[in-house]
Amino acid sequence: MKLPNLPAQPIAPTENDDGIVLDLKHEFVEEKKEKKTSFAAGFNLGIFDQINQWLIMHSVIKLQDQLIFFELLVSVLHAGIPVGESLRLLEKQTANPRLKIVIHEMGKGIDSGMSLAETMRNQDGVFDEATCSIVQAGETSGKLNEVMKELVTQYERMNLIQKKVKGVMTYPMVVVVVMILAAVVVLLFVIPQLMEVFGDIESLPVPTKIMVAASNMLQHSWHLLLLGVIGVGGLFSYWKNTPQGNVHWTNFVLSFPLIGDFVKKMAISKVMRIFSFLIASGVPIIQGLRIASRVSNNVIYEKKLLLAADDLTRGIEISENFADDERLFPQMLVSMISVGEKTASLGSVLGKVADFYDEELNRSVSTMSKMMEPIIMAVMAVGVGRSTWG
Repeated sequence: MKLPNLPAQPIAPTENDDGIVLDLKHEFVEEKKEKKTSFAAGFNLGIFDQINQWLIMHSVIKLQDQLIFFELLVSVLHAGIPVGESLRLLEKQTANPRLKIVIHEMGKGIDSGMSLAETMRNQDGVFDEATCSIVQAGETSGKLNEVMKELVTQYERMNLIQKKVKGVMTYPMVVVVVMILAAVVVLLFVIPQLMEVFGDIESLPVPTKIMVAASNMLQHSWHLLLLGVIGVGGLFSYWKNTPQGNVHWTNFVLSFPLIGDFVKKMAISKVMRIFSFLIASGVPIIQGLRIASRVSNNVIYEKKLLLAADDLTRGIEISENFADDERLFPQMLVSMISVGEKTASLGSVLGKVADFYDEELNRSVSTMSKMMEPIIMAVMAVGVGRSTWG
């Protein structure tokens, strides 16, 4: 016998003797939804935590943050607090999340019996080799407090120079960006409206035709232009990071008027300052020269300094080696190094050289700051004049 089709009806919840609703299906569905929601929330939270952790571990610890860290460490060590406990105190004081992790790892290393320099070297390039070697020399000689104080002084000088350079370069960069944005606005919005007024492009001057062509290209082929800019930028970055490309680019920068001279003075100042400090801290001259070569951040100077260190092992003096390339090392610098080598006072002489080039850098920064404004005004005037003439 065939049963008739009955309309589907919702299953009504049943009650027990105490009047409690028993709806197992409803409870199962709600429990499943709750588990799914909690899993999704946990999954999303886990991804965000991983992304946040990755960003923290790949963030850059700026020189200013390192300066503050060393200043606080010097103060705490001067109070007689052990290194491990000092690091734990600084970990709580530090606001930078990456630096907080670094200090925590350094504290664990100290507790396991490592030296402060060893824990610094284990922090994935956070501290450069010159800094680690200086700290190691202070620990070896038992003068860690004095060495750390001098290290803070060096960081303050480097930080001051960096701030001055950034201050000089910020203004022209902002002006250039604003000019580019203004040019894009003109090409996208102003030129098309002017073309509706002029109508026939053939009767227009050549500069105006060029601007109209650029406007059409920007309107209709902007994606190709964007891909072209990204492609050229990527290729240039790849080439510049290759060993041969880095050498060619550095040579070009060093030979560029005004900027090349500024780069030379900065490299010499940093190298001589650190080299002098390493010698005063008890680091052997050859090792100190090799360590100081990494501070220059300039592949040309680094190669020359490493060559000088190798020649020094064969008895060739530093001044004699530097005298071969007056483009990198001025005659005055070579003469002062020669005097320091002959009088066995190389460390103090290098310190005076570094002071001299610090003053030269300050003068160069002031000169560049004064020259930037009229140069930018002239460029803007030429741009406005060209636009008006077109």
